[in-house]
Amino acid sequence: MQTKLAHKLGQRLALTPQLTQSLKVLAMNSMDLDAYLEESIESNPMLEMDFNATPTADAAGHERALEVAEQEQWHEQGDNRWETMYAASTRDDYNEREPLWQQEQGLGESLHEQIDRQPMSETDHAIAHMLVDSLDADGYFRTSSEDFVRDVADQITIEADTVDDVLHRIIHQLEPAGLGARDLTECLLLQLDNSQEIDIWVKRLLLHYPDALLQDDETLAATAACDVETIRQARSRMRRLDPFPGHGLHGEENYYIRPEIIFRRNSDNNIEVDLPGTGWRGIRLNEQWKEHEWKGKDKEFMSQAMKEAKWLLHALDQRSETLMKVALCLAERQRAFLEYGILGLKPLTLQDVAEDVGLHESTISRVTNSKYAETPVGLIELRRFFSAGLPTRGGGTISVYRVQQRVKALIDSEPTGRPISDQAIADRLQAEGIEIARRTVAKYREQLGLPPSSQRRRTARSRQ
Repeated sequence: MQTKLAHKLGQRLALTPQLTQSLKVLAMNSMDLDAYLEESIESNPMLEMDFNATPTADAAGHERALEVAEQEQWHEQGDNRWETMYAASTRDDYNEREPLWQQEQGLGESLHEQIDRQPMSETDHAIAHMLVDSLDADGYFRTSSEDFVRDVADQITIEADTVDDVLHRIIHQLEPAGLGARDLTECLLLQLDNSQEIDIWVKRLLLHYPDALLQDDETLAATAACDVETIRQARSRMRRLDPFPGHGLHGEENYYIRPEIIFRRNSDNNIEVDLPGTGWRGIRLNEQWKEHEWKGKDKEFMSQAMKEAKWLLHALDQRSETLMKVALCLAERQRAFLEYGILGLKPLTLQDVAEDVGLHESTISRVTNSKYAETPVGLIELRRFFSAGLPTRGGGTISVYRVQQRVKALIDSEPTGRPISDQAIADRLQAEGIEIARRTVAKYREQLGLPPSSQRRRTARSRQ
């Protein structure tokens, strides 16, 4: 063995601190970016937040908008029968709205709020809140009153009769109806209105003839001493009752979303693109220490802090510029999607957008991951703008989403008790010009959560 020096020529990829920070900022959504910038301001004395700064449409402070001409040729080449299904949009001009989804209230919060609004004693108030928290996921109170008394003994001293009284007098009156029931029959009875004649018949059937409900209409009518039409109306009313009124009672907390891009339709029926102003638009260099002379270790620390601050501001500028480029491309490529929704979605890949804007495909992936856009048809994840395509007979392509919606429409419109098979759906789509195999139809059906034809047939028979 020996030690010697040698030259070697090669290429390798090295990520500089600036590039690493730029990629990190680009991949964040607005909510994560706000938290990151707050941490940066706290740790870097060369950064500060100007709360008087006016939010701008992009990092350079210039408003930019894309107007896509109404006569733009966005139809696919070849078979265009799918485009003829589009109906003229009747939506009003889009107005920027507050993110109302942030104020959505869960069922559990709603029940506690309903209790707070009702006049009652402090003891009843405390018991009612504890009863709501004791309901299971279906909205039932399956714990015995005695067990409930023991469970809350360390919080309040009550009796079983008091629990039953609060359950009946308060919990059973909350919306949605049926909460706090001890079994299915009680749950359904709580949803009935004694002032409605058909509801009275339903209550009578549930209480006195529960075992006869599985019989045919004629037999049940004879058993209950009423006409067949009344039985049919009663069954129809039963189907509208909710056996699980508590679904969503203990659901997960709302996930707050802030749109990164806003697509608007202006007065000329063209699409405008804007990046909404956010709190981090006011971040800037701290002027207090800009001209200060530092010495020793302080000079080294503040010099590094200044570099990091400039890198961060540059990364924010690049993020806004890249977002705008991608947004402009999406507005051009997916105008029909922005106007008509899922039926207007055209095949589009990350590589297509990357080639249009002159960036790498991985960059487009970072831009569109976990980010949302506010559009004339609602709040949409940026990933939804992309879709693989299937070939059509005319030589063009059609998006997978549109094919999936067509599969769902065919299944939803099938005759009751006579479901159509995957092969029949494939034949129908092929007749409409879409080149698709039976296995592909089965895959799309499973992705939509729809059962096979054999299971749909059994379900229809059981309902009958």
